[in-house]
Amino acid sequence: MEHPEELVVRQASATLGERQILRNVDLAIAKGEVLTLLGASGCGKTTLLRAIAGLTPLTGGEIVIAGRDVTRVSAQQRGIGVVFQHYALFPNLSVLENVKFGALADGHSQAEALARARELLQLVELDDHGHKLPGQLSGGQRQRVALARALARKPSLLLMDEPFSALDESFRVPLRRSFRRLQQELKQTCLVVTHDREEAFELADQVAVMFDGRIEQCSTPLELWRRPTSRRVANFLGAFNLFDARQAPGALRRDGGSWIAPIEALQSARDPRPETAQWALRAQVLACYVGQQRVALDLRGEAGEALVLWRGHDQALPPAGEWLDLSLPVAALQHVPD
Repeated sequence: MEHPEELVVRQASATLGERQILRNVDLAIAKGEVLTLLGASGCGKTTLLRAIAGLTPLTGGEIVIAGRDVTRVSAQQRGIGVVFQHYALFPNLSVLENVKFGALADGHSQAEALARARELLQLVELDDHGHKLPGQLSGGQRQRVALARALARKPSLLLMDEPFSALDESFRVPLRRSFRRLQQELKQTCLVVTHDREEAFELADQVAVMFDGRIEQCSTPLELWRRPTSRRVANFLGAFNLFDARQAPGALRRDGGSWIAPIEALQSARDPRPETAQWALRAQVLACYVGQQRVALDLRGEAGEALVLWRGHDQALPPAGEWLDLSLPVAALQHVPD
């Protein structure tokens, strides 16, 4: 019988000393999909990955992989692959031998392991490097060898802990996109831990945002961008302006919570969208930051709220201290609890 969910985590709890690291975590990944665990350092995401891998015991809850309860099964018997941030390749073995090791560890014959290794090296575009030692490869190439070695076991579930964070951006972005294409081709179920928001959204079918050992929201990337369910999630994503709902004008005013709106919705009052109802705002310029894609203006609203206004590189930049008249389409606003 085929299981639509390759991984199910129910009410998972874990402690380190007297500190509770995981707090009743529920999580599910459909077969053939990628879920990214997104959160700041210390939120518990790596502990959750290690618990799923069988490297950290749970103090409560259960883990089910491919329909089998593996909560008390050893790491070696869970049938999963793991790729860590620091590769952990055998430096004295060739690239081909490193990849073969994954299949041999599962009891395959030398001939089967060799055929699997050659197939995977071709898939990760390293078939011409099989004779080399890991030390002769670039960081991106070593990461691809680590990925091929994990896939050599034909795991039902692949776990990846910050797999691209050690690479320069010029290598990291194309490598993660290459991985995503490979994952879709193989229909490999994956859980990826990352603190990089862009990486999480590019790789995932589902993104789980984690705080303090709990998953605050788990949604598709598009849904998460459009509808964060709390002020904390919106603030962490860094793509929204937040407003105190008690200070909103007229009918927008609420007793609690916050209004949020995508940063791109905030605009100069001299260039509003006339077909929509607008919220008129004033804010003072604190600083301007010229980025690769746009210029970000840090502002302080009349009520003291921190705001961001995006502008193009071709637009004039106001000096610090200047007050700007702004407008925000009411339709762009969403009320969220604190």
